[in-house]
Amino acid sequence: MAGYKLLFVGLVLAVGTVTPTGTATTAANPPCSNIEIRDGDCKVHGSIGNGSVDVGGLATTPGGPSNGGRGGEDGNATPADPTDMPQPGDPNYIYRDPFGVVSPVSIRDLRRFHPNPGTDHMQPSGWTVIGLDTNFYSVVGPQVLHGRLLGEPVAVRFSPVAWHWAYGDGTSAARGTGGASWEAQGTHEFDATPTSHVYRHTGIYYIDLGVEFAAEYKFADDEWLPVTGTLTVPANRLKTSVGDATTVLVGRDCTQTPKGAGC
Repeated sequence: MAGYKLLFVGLVLAVGTVTPTGTATTAANPPCSNIEIRDGDCKVHGSIGNGSVDVGGLATTPGGPSNGGRGGEDGNATPADPTDMPQPGDPNYIYRDPFGVVSPVSIRDLRRFHPNPGTDHMQPSGWTVIGLDTNFYSVVGPQVLHGRLLGEPVAVRFSPVAWHWAYGDGTSAARGTGGASWEAQGTHEFDATPTSHVYRHTGIYYIDLGVEFAAEYKFADDEWLPVTGTLTVPANRLKTSVGDATTVLVGRDCTQTPKGAGC
């Protein structure tokens, strides 16, 4: 009965004072008595929005009882149309797994997971020649890490998707491949490769590489779900000495020192 009384008092505030006859009146008309409210004899029939309200029943609208649907501009509650909801593949799609976790998960949610950036390499190693291609390549692959996400055990798979080299001479490049050694590509020393770089001035240079990872996650035996955003992790720093051919090449025949610079 207490809830009944609270409902009616709220309606009185919204509609105005009412009479035992059920007709909405102005403040000049006598309101329902406390006894009538308590016993449920006071009925209210008045316009609230585009519907009507009856004390002791549910609020209704011309579209039917309020059921948590979307409210239109006229205040009527209508059921959600499933065709209006984002579907799988839509960036706004919301996935709820059996643990109640909401996707998409952001890369920022994985701040406790640290993928290994692998190793950055260069050829020749530690030195190179002005005007010739220096081959840089990265050794790194997909990796799966395990931990907890939102309180549940989770597997996170990181896959390298881009390589960002800063060559130390004021230039940089983003590559879609980590490259490979000259030998693995079947090319010769100083041949151009998809990840090579040409220095134009002598000097000592430091090369930095950042490996950019995309991520996926899954709980238990569920399917892999994408993580929004990417994570770039710095790899090891390289150092190279750049000179011209007269200062880099050895002064002996390569048949005598086959492992010498330039041989």
